[in-house]
Amino acid sequence: MRLNSIFIGIVALFCAPLSWGITQPAIDTHQVDAQTYQITVSIPIAQGDALYTDYISFSADHPGVLLSEWSASYEPKSKYDTDFKQTKKLFTQPVTLSLQATVSDPSLQDATLHLATVSRLKKNQQFQFPLHFKNALTFQNNDSLNEIDNSPAVSDAINTESQRTLSFQERLLLLFTETESWWIRLALALLLGFILSLTPCIYPMIPITVGILQSQGSKSITRNFFIALTYVFGIATTFATLGTAAALSGRMFGSFMRNPIIILTIVALLAYLAGSMIGLYDLYTPRFMQGSNNHTVKKGSFFSIFLFGAASGTVASPCISPGLVLLLSMVTALGNTALGFILLFFFGIGLGIPLLIIGTFSGSLRVLPQAGTWMVSVKQFFGFFMLATCLYFLGTIVPASIIGWLTVLLSGSVGLFYLISANKSSGMGRLIQNLLGIAAIALSVYLAFEAYKKTDLYLAGSQHTDIWLYNYDEALAIATAQNKKMFIDISAPYCSICKAIDKKLFSNERVQEKLSNYVTVKIEDIEENETTLALQKQFTVIGAPTILIYDPIAKKELKRWGGELYELSPDEFIETL
Repeated sequence: MRLNSIFIGIVALFCAPLSWGITQPAIDTHQVDAQTYQITVSIPIAQGDALYTDYISFSADHPGVLLSEWSASYEPKSKYDTDFKQTKKLFTQPVTLSLQATVSDPSLQDATLHLATVSRLKKNQQFQFPLHFKNALTFQNNDSLNEIDNSPAVSDAINTESQRTLSFQERLLLLFTETESWWIRLALALLLGFILSLTPCIYPMIPITVGILQSQGSKSITRNFFIALTYVFGIATTFATLGTAAALSGRMFGSFMRNPIIILTIVALLAYLAGSMIGLYDLYTPRFMQGSNNHTVKKGSFFSIFLFGAASGTVASPCISPGLVLLLSMVTALGNTALGFILLFFFGIGLGIPLLIIGTFSGSLRVLPQAGTWMVSVKQFFGFFMLATCLYFLGTIVPASIIGWLTVLLSGSVGLFYLISANKSSGMGRLIQNLLGIAAIALSVYLAFEAYKKTDLYLAGSQHTDIWLYNYDEALAIATAQNKKMFIDISAPYCSICKAIDKKLFSNERVQEKLSNYVTVKIEDIEENETTLALQKQFTVIGAPTILIYDPIAKKELKRWGGELYELSPDEFIETL
């Protein structure tokens, strides 16, 4: 989705201060002894730009000139970078670099000093300085300075677009790293969470929210809002707790969702709530959750909703976005558990904003006029939706072929349910239920063919066509032998947006054709064994999806994506590749 168009007014506010590029450095030198010279280079940095420390390099074009390591006038700042999708050390203010040159060849009269830099906004630049060796080392400063833009020196390591338009989310990330105000950071964390909530990451939470909060609804919209808000607070608390633990322990965010016991517990809860919403039985509400006869609210009811939210928070968006990567990196860098928890809590609140709206609405259905049988039908629909969500979670621990046949069974059962219910209805309700029943039966027939194909592929094993290799060592050997770059897709069974990216991009024939230029490897569970855990450390994987382009010859990571890759169309992704 294009958030730029939605928030174009806000984006405009961020455009003004971002002037582009590094202008000409100023050079000074003095002789220390007969062979050694002290060089200082003052580099101006425009407001909004930053200079990568990793890509500052000095060199001379003659072996008789030996250069020392450079040092800076101040310590660089560690900040999250939207191109590399990781924390980098940056100079954000004008900086002076110092180094020494030793002339080992006394007959040497002329040489050229080269300075290569990479900045966040201007990208690659090289500066050349003629050197003349007489009684002292003399530099011709700005008059003889020759700036060469778009040098290929490190073009394989970064995106080489010289004037790329930053997305709305990238501007938020840039503002987050630049500001020193914690109030602004908390507000931006809230907004970044809301951006992630607009992706498929949050979809599995919708039926859970409806199932839990609908049963607690009343005729007071205000009360329903605060119930939903309490529920979202519970989700955010668990989200922040698990996120802080993942950041400080180095474990992959959301990895607890690979535990079959947790999956089965979630499925059992969803199935229980779904049965009640369909009308198979009345939902038992514990006494501490019940209000009194005069419909006043006990304190315990809000506490119980908070606990439900905390339990539901275990499945709240285990997928990764640039905003979440930034926050987890900051939590790690801060080493302050309290501040890290608060940042992730606000991010979790932003993530839960759609759930707050849905929860308030689902709990307020009875406020609407003539809320009769149609409201029961809405509850039944969400009940079937929750059963479908059960199959989604089971898909992380059960083969796809079995899930396919369970989906056929569910669709056929829904069709029969509506056809039988239609006999008990009349008028428009009967017509709608008959249509729903016929549509569900027809869908079950189509799904049966799809399930048969999945079963056939499952039984055939590796005989079907697949663009992916699943063994990293094998892929690395092939890429090295063929001098190809690697395209690495690190997924997870529980990652909803990973599946969405697979369907939208990686299943596209034109994308697959473009990916044939790479050695493509998919790692479906990076915490599966010791080998994959080593890759987690090698590539600093903190969550799924993590998608990389890697050069095995140079041993360099060239590009990294997270959940934001879902926002690209196939054509845009092909152009990026």
